[in-house]
Amino acid sequence: MSSTTAIRGARYWIRRLIQAVALFTIAEFSYYGIFRCPFAVPYVSCANCPVVQCPGKQLWLIVLLGILASGLLFGRAFCGYACPAGMLNELFSKVAVLRGKVRGKFAAVAGYGKYVAAAICAVLFFGMHNPRWAVPIRTGEFVNSTVLTFEHAFPLWLIRTSIVVGTLLLGLLIPYFFCRFLCPTGGVLEILGRFSPFKYRVADSCTDCGKCDRTCGLETRPERDNCTNCGECRSVCPVDAIHLGTAAKGRGPQSTA
Repeated sequence: MSSTTAIRGARYWIRRLIQAVALFTIAEFSYYGIFRCPFAVPYVSCANCPVVQCPGKQLWLIVLLGILASGLLFGRAFCGYACPAGMLNELFSKVAVLRGKVRGKFAAVAGYGKYVAAAICAVLFFGMHNPRWAVPIRTGEFVNSTVLTFEHAFPLWLIRTSIVVGTLLLGLLIPYFFCRFLCPTGGVLEILGRFSPFKYRVADSCTDCGKCDRTCGLETRPERDNCTNCGECRSVCPVDAIHLGTAAKGRGPQSTA
């Protein structure tokens, strides 16, 4: 086995290991945020939430600080390494019907959706004190409590949850639909990523062959919107122009993809 193959394999399994740990740690919290959280914006008002069964009661602050720190240092790395929704989208992308078909101007315009979603969340949280859109079901059996939450939810909560679930399922058609076009956390991390020091970068030796964005599940390339710094593209670059570092060696030719 060559050293390049060994490094590629190590990089792959390190990411899988981090994903497994994250799934074990925060997947249930993620579920509660979508299906049990009574607030308009989930994951951020856990200290005041009466749903005592939610693991977010203990996890929310460390998770939010961890996401913020990872965004400041590594941009959208949380999306590619630890987010349960990101993992679900990665799984869906393997069978997505329209893989490689949604690019160009539509993708560029739709990409602003995640910033709009982040702005709406900011208004709801800071401007409207994160209102409750459902009656909190404090305790109870797992499935029945979820059913009760739906039965006692207000229309806005049902609309919010339907949009989240619906756009997650759209990942079966368009790869990473939710992550690329609607995730508010992704929108915030995308902005932080513009200033993060550690990221995959493209050197001047790039020939713009496009192998990296054809390999990428999010159909992007390093230093572009939606790059999660997963590093999967590095192994397919024929001129070894992709590297992980704190400073760019230069830029390759620009692409419209």
